[in-house]
Amino acid sequence: MTRRTRTVLSMALATVVAATMATSASAAPSDKLKQFKVPTTGSSPEHIVRASDGNFWFTESFVGNSNSLAAHNIGRITPAGQVTEFPVCTDCFPTDIVQGSDGILYFTKNDAALGRITTAGVSMPDIGTFVFNGNGLAADGNNIWISDFNNAVMHRYNVVTGVFTSFPIPAPSLDVTVDHPSGTVWFTQVDSRIGRLNPATGAVTEISLANDVREINIASDGAVWFTELFSSQVGRITPATNAVALFAVDGGPEDIAPTAGGAMWFTRTTTGDIQEISAAGVIINQSKAVKGTQPTGITVAPDGNPWFTMATADKIATLQLV
Repeated sequence: MTRRTRTVLSMALATVVAATMATSASAAPSDKLKQFKVPTTGSSPEHIVRASDGNFWFTESFVGNSNSLAAHNIGRITPAGQVTEFPVCTDCFPTDIVQGSDGILYFTKNDAALGRITTAGVSMPDIGTFVFNGNGLAADGNNIWISDFNNAVMHRYNVVTGVFTSFPIPAPSLDVTVDHPSGTVWFTQVDSRIGRLNPATGAVTEISLANDVREINIASDGAVWFTELFSSQVGRITPATNAVALFAVDGGPEDIAPTAGGAMWFTRTTTGDIQEISAAGVIINQSKAVKGTQPTGITVAPDGNPWFTMATADKIATLQLV
């Protein structure tokens, strides 16, 4: 691996443009919300992704009973709302999930292995040759990028060659995303910083923020968006300048997902709803709030409808806009 260079960007370079309230005058809550129950009580569905089979696959991060060796599942929900669960491990707590270029679904869990399951629901042997505490995932070509919650390392797994490559970063990471045209890897860190990694050189630069950062994703216009769960803000980074704009949205924003038009949908864990924010930071759409549901993971289908998990309600929901 090439020598890694590290440059910490000052706040002058990573300019915080504003900490403004995201306006929502045009965003009356939509009543087109559909909810589907996950069969296992206490399953706590967490992250969700749309796969090549046209269905949505999600992790079940917990099993709410006294049996610590109970099966943990990966779930599948069809566009019509039919849910099927597939046991994949015991006492392993699946977290994030993505689909690789080989058509296999990969998921992180807490037992130092990368899990795999086919779109037919067949569990495959873990990728366990490399020890890490995987958290966030991102797919880019033949590569799966893995954020490591316990170690200051970013991992890359090639689904064709089976090769793991590890890149040192300044601090353990929570989530990861990849800018597909450039291959730049963006990630959130536990020390209130956002990093960007050049895989070709191993060089890492950082943007310092005042609050803890959580999830991260890239909009269709190339802007990098992130959530601040505890300070109830979402942020947008302009990659060319590293300028940061912050928008107060309340409600404990967690996961965030792009639309085709440059806007982003995000979950609000404490208010029990989801919102869509424009590139300019204006709330342009939202679901009705359902108390006690804790929306967590979110993805946007090709038709523009967002699908998301309701962790404490053991449900998968979709807001039908079209």
